[in-house]
Amino acid sequence: MDVPAGWNVVDGRLMHEYSFENFLGAKAFIDLVSEACEHHQHHAELHFGWGYAVVEIYTHDTNSITQADVDLANAINLLEV
Repeated sequence: MDVPAGWNVVDGRLMHEYSFENFLGAKAFIDLVSEACEHHQHHAELHFGWGYAVVEIYTHDTNSITQADVDLANAINLLEV
């Protein structure tokens, strides 16, 4: 399984950190990621604060990275940052 562009595997999870100019930019991105998660019925771990957002994806049931995780990461890659 290929790791999507811009993502890293950290502790068995797909992880991507994003930078923003302010808190509202980070929050707006998290809102978009939340919608993508709902659409895919697969929910990421989301962390954000002033100027940053971190997205972690793994399948809780298997405690591993699955195709569903890769698909969600690829969908997130299509969002405008």
